[in-house]
Parts: sequence; structure tokens; C-alpha cells
Amino acid sequence: MKKVLIYTGLAVFILSGCTKDITDFNKNPKAPEEVPAAMLYANAQKDLVYYMSSPNVNVNTFRLWSQHWTQTTYTDESNYELTERNINGGVYDRLYANVLRDLSEARAIIGKDELVTGNDEKAQLALITIIECYAYHVLVDIFNDVPYTDAIQLLDNLAPGYDDAATIYSSVMSDLDGAIADLNAGGGTGELGASDNIYGGSASSWAAFAGALKMKMAVRTGDMAAAAAADPGAGFSSAMMTFEGSAPNTNPLWEALVQSGRTDYIASSTFGDILNDRMDPRRGMFFKNVGDSIDGGKITGNPHGSGGAYPLYSQPGAMLEDPTHPGQLMTTAEVEFLRAHIDATNGDDAAAATHYHAGIMASCSDWGVDGSTYIMHPMVNADSLLAAGTSWNEIIGTQKWIAMYDNSFEAWSTWRFYDYPMMAVAAEAGTTPPTRYNYSVDEYSINNDNVSGANGGNDDKYGKVFWDN
Repeated sequence: MKKVLIYTGLAVFILSGCTKDITDFNKNPKAPEEVPAAMLYANAQKDLVYYMSSPNVNVNTFRLWSQHWTQTTYTDESNYELTERNINGGVYDRLYANVLRDLSEARAIIGKDELVTGNDEKAQLALITIIECYAYHVLVDIFNDVPYTDAIQLLDNLAPGYDDAATIYSSVMSDLDGAIADLNAGGGTGELGASDNIYGGSASSWAAFAGALKMKMAVRTGDMAAAAAADPGAGFSSAMMTFEGSAPNTNPLWEALVQSGRTDYIASSTFGDILNDRMDPRRGMFFKNVGDSIDGGKITGNPHGSGGAYPLYSQPGAMLEDPTHPGQLMTTAEVEFLRAHIDATNGDDAAAATHYHAGIMASCSDWGVDGSTYIMHPMVNADSLLAAGTSWNEIIGTQKWIAMYDNSFEAWSTWRFYDYPMMAVAAEAGTTPPTRYNYSVDEYSINNDNVSGANGGNDDKYGKVFWDN
């Protein structure tokens, strides 16, 4: 994990030496001819991690849809409203127009750079591919069918076709295989690697991350053989980016919780009750304003979507108010839960329990607490739960959902995948959380013919993405 260092201006290229062509006199020597690939890559990384980390309801709603948090006064998003703020359209803006566009331009620049060749070129392009793959897996998991084949033409083609979600997943997993092979070929990651704020340009770390991402996607699709084969083993380390202490590169959590001066978010009772029942030691790290008691304090949660006075409830914790708090794409805890799922599906309860407990311990360590007593609690311990007849779906689903507190997109996806834990009916919406984002009004205005046929014409936000069965 590196500290984020994002370029905030364009590099200036000075022409020197004799000119070879009279047309060179018409060029402005103070204007950049091309943004460096390294700058584009760094900005794409930052934009992706920012999107995944932000609690701003104009950006995403996953902390609310996972029922970890609920809102105090303006409760529309806790009740699953998307269109008023064009939140669903904002996903396209941030992931296609920012992240994927920058990566596409970086790829083109590297491809025509005569000084970057052979295995070095392969390694640098692989770094781009892996971030692209992550972005596409997020898009599919949010919407289901999305533009893919035509996606990089979005600036020139405002009406791209929509690709089948399962086909995109298959293509992305194949691309991850190719990226791993290219990184393992021994090339250097060069200036692109030097601008990498997650793994510092480490080819082996990115190869391990690609394997972990493929493992997750294979688990989603039910292919346990492919998932097990993709397991990166001990080479994986959490993919996290540490933000800076001052604008414009602070963690968006700090921006929403501290800089804004607002008091919008409190603990949802869905989350608080589950943590309290298990005496979870992470409670005092996840939230502040918790009751004075042993093992992390007691959370006071608000019934989801009902609104409530900020001082009366537990509030997002002090760690989240640190402007340098790292944003994450994938953690060791998540990988351990994936391993537990593979083993449980293959009938190896002992191995599944080992990885399940390791996932909990890794999460507790991330939050600076000891989980050794916690994993012996009868509502947490795998052996105790299995003996009581609890399914692996409920066992893994509940604890992974807890552990993904700071990766709320994955928490929401975990609930959709396992159907656990049981979610509350939101006060005003009268339903449990939706299972996908529907497409934006803007998309229907600009690209009606294509978007109307996506998902077989079913754009219900309570519909299912292809793996949610």
C-alpha cells in the first residue's frame, strides 16, 4: 500500500534542439502535447478508489443499501431512491468517463511509445488491464448488462451497445489470465509502476491481486474449480490506497463526515443489532458514541430509513474521520472468506472453518482489535454454528458482510450473493434493499434503443444480476 500522490496539473513539455520540420514552429512549446500515461493511470486508480470509498449519496449508496448506515434527516437514499440525484447516471460518469477513459488513453500512449517494448510493454499494459477488469466487474455487479465491446468509444459514440453480463464476466476473467501471464514474464512496470499508489509497481503483487479478483468472479459464477485455481496464495496482500492529509487527495469519508460539517449518517439498527448480539469487538472502531461496556461497546442503531437525531445514535467511527484513511479494492479478509466458500462448497468443512476464522481475524486486525475471543462466540464460531444446523451461506454471508464495513459495495454484493444476513424493511420504501441499480434517465434519453433491450428489457431495481440466484 502506497500513499496516494496524484498529479494535479498537466506536465509541460519543452521542445529543445533543432527543429526537423517547419511545422514545429507552429507548436506552442508551453502546451502539453500528450498527457503522460503514468499520470492517466494514477488518476484512474485514484478515481476508482475514491468511487469505491465515498459515502456521498451523490456518488454511491452502498453504505446505505448494505444497511450498515442510515440517514438522519434526508432519508431518500436509505429508502433506495436513485433518480433524484441521478446516482445511477453518476456511476457511468465516474467509471466510464473517468476511470476507463483514462486507462484507454494510457494504453494507447504506451502502445505507440517506441521506448517501451517487449515484456516491459506487456507488464505496463497488464497494470492497466487489471484496473479495467476491476471497473467492469463493478459495473456488471451494479447493473448487469452494460456497454463493454463499444465502451471505449463512448466519447465518439453516445449510443454504445449493451453486452450480456455473463459474457462480460467471462471475457474479464480471460483478460485477467492474460495480465497475470504478462506480469509473470519478467518485464518492468516502468513509469507506470512508479505512479502506482496501491502496490508501488510490484508486478508480483498485481498478479496476485488479479488472481484474487478472478477467484471472486469465479465464486460468483459458481465455478469452484476456476476459483481454486486462481487463488493467489500467500502472495496476496490487501489492495489499499492511503490518501493524503490535505485536499484534493483526502479520503472521501473525511470529506463527507468532517470537512462538510454535516451530520448525515448514523448506525443502522440492522448492523448494530447483529454486532451487539455477537459482542463484536470492532464496534468501538466502526462507530463512536457507543455504550460503555466490555468488548467494544454497544451500538445504538436507528431503524433503517426512518431518520433520527444524530446525537441519539452511534455515528461513523473516528478511524473513518482520518483524511489519510486508506481506501480499499480488496482485502486479505475478503480473500479468506472466498477460500472458505470454495472449501464449504466442496464439502471440506474443516478447511472452510479455518479460512472463515482467518477472515474474521484479518478483519479484526485491520481495525486494531483482537478477534481471538470473538471467534469462539457461539454465534460466530463455525463449528458451533454448524452443530446448531446453520448453513454455510448464513455463516459466511453474515461475517463477510460485517467485515466489508469499509467496502460497502462488496457488503451489498455479499448480501445479494448469500441472501444473508436478513435485511430490514426500510421505513418509507417498505422493502428490503434493491438488488441492482436501474439505468439512468439520461441513458434512456441518449441511448434508448440499446438500453431498452438490456437485461431482456427488465430494468427493475429489484431484478437480479446474472449471478444472483
